[in-house]
Formats: sequence, structure tokens, C-alpha cells
Amino acid sequence: MKTRERRPLWPRWIWVGIIVLAGCKQVALVEQQTNIPGGQWQRSFIPEYQFNITDTTKDYKLYIVLRHTNRYEYRNIWLNVGIQYPQDSLRVQQFELPLAGADRWLGVGMDDVFERRVLLLPKPVRFHQTGTIRFTLQHTMRVDPLPHILQAGLRVEPVAN
Repeated sequence: MKTRERRPLWPRWIWVGIIVLAGCKQVALVEQQTNIPGGQWQRSFIPEYQFNITDTTKDYKLYIVLRHTNRYEYRNIWLNVGIQYPQDSLRVQQFELPLAGADRWLGVGMDDVFERRVLLLPKPVRFHQTGTIRFTLQHTMRVDPLPHILQAGLRVEPVAN
């Protein structure tokens, strides 16, 4: 009876890792961030985001993304969020984005910078028309300019079926 030569297991694990990584794909349809000049968000500075919808059969989750420093003085930020569908006018709705709990920041942080990603709508949305969708973000806080805000953005993510 022949004895089988024992081979190291690590080459198998490399192949498994390659297969797993190849199976991963980028989920986000769009994630766009706008740098806030000087970390001082002027109310008159209104970032705009556009993306093209080609598939009206998918549902999407919409997120607001905000990066701030730990020197930000408030627990939240109020925003006017605008959305414009193809061949439609811009519709604006006020949105409160909580940034802190009673004793800590709610976002993910590294050093003194925190990122907070919050669903804009409680349920996924389905766009009924193809074409370009436009979003705008404007802060409506009493302080102007609003210090220690580094970036504002939008993430549109398809819902896995």
C-alpha cells in the first residue's frame, strides 16, 4: 500500500480566498461625497449629486453620509434634502440627522473624524422612470457657517433580492 504524500493546506486556502473575493462585488450604485470648504459649511453652499437610473425594477436604499470632527458642538444636524426626478421640479424636505447619543458619537470614527450614514427613507424606494435623478443637501442650522463639518454626501444602494 502506497502512502500518500501530504501537501500543505495553505494553497487550498488561497484558492478559497480568491473565490470568495471574486464573489464579492461593489454594492453601491452611487456614493458621492462633497468636501466642505475649510470645514465651515456655509448655508449658501449646496452640494448636488446626480445619478442615472436605468433599471426601474430594483428597489434602492438612500443614505445621507456626513463626516465631522469631534469638535462639532451639536448632537444633530438639520438638512434640507432636495430630490428631482426626470422631467419634474425639485422637491425639498427637511431631515434631522442624529450625530450623537447621550455620551458618544453615533458614527464610525478614526482619531477625531466621524462618519455617520443614515437612511433617508424608512423603506427602500423604487424609481418609476429612467433618467437622471438629482439630489441636493443644504444645512438649516442656526449657525452659519457651520463649523467642523468636513464632507456631506449621498449613497444610493440597490437592495439585494
